[in-house]
Amino acid sequence: MDITSARPAVGSNTHGRPETVLYREAVSTELPPTQRVSQPVAQGQTGSPDDRRAGDGAARTAQLYADRQARAGRIADTLREAMFNRIDTIDQDKNAATLVYRTIDAVTGDVVKQYPDDMVLKLRTYAREMARKEEQKADDTARVEKIA
Repeated sequence: MDITSARPAVGSNTHGRPETVLYREAVSTELPPTQRVSQPVAQGQTGSPDDRRAGDGAARTAQLYADRQARAGRIADTLREAMFNRIDTIDQDKNAATLVYRTIDAVTGDVVKQYPDDMVLKLRTYAREMARKEEQKADDTARVEKIA
């Protein structure tokens, strides 16, 4: 007999527990959020101080909903300010011979984002200037050779 197998042994009778059969035959019920099933209070007894009534749950749910809507409104306002108070520009940097994409804050005028970065622009300008000097040096040597 294989005891490590997940399959039941041949001839074994596998039935669920009797209480699970009752759950399968049960009818599902859905109550609106304002109603709640609770045990009735017996005569002569008073409810506990934290006993909740049906209306309390609805008020609490409405308050949570209002709080969440207010928070979502604040987030939307922050995003709207962040997105619509910015100006996108495309400029040409003549020294680096490239286009520069900038996002500028409309209120303060500060550059929020820039592509390519200032350091890259400086490196491109330097490389372009060095290449121009090399070309000029090559032209000068060619001119000297023509004269000689």
